[in-house]
Amino acid sequence: MSAELRTISIPTRKVPANLLTARRKRHGSAYVCIVCSLPMPQPKFMCHVIEGGSSALHVEDEDRYRPDGGDMCFLPLGSDCLRLHPELKPYAHKVQPGTIG
Repeated sequence: MSAELRTISIPTRKVPANLLTARRKRHGSAYVCIVCSLPMPQPKFMCHVIEGGSSALHVEDEDRYRPDGGDMCFLPLGSDCLRLHPELKPYAHKVQPGTIG
């Protein structure tokens, strides 16, 4: 992977265990946020997660990225977590309605 690619470390956010359990009962665990692990039925944002899950790739660097063994593909990013971590905005891809699920 080129050193010139822009990446950001994915932050973590702890959520109460009872909220996590309630969300899993309601929505299953098909899609979970990369920051807080809360299940979500229809993700609105996705990040290209690389380096084995520790970093997200900048949207404008997608065409220069060459997949390697640490490429985790696109994983969901919850709207609340994006709001709490605005530094992730340049790394978030907006999901087109009807393309997931």
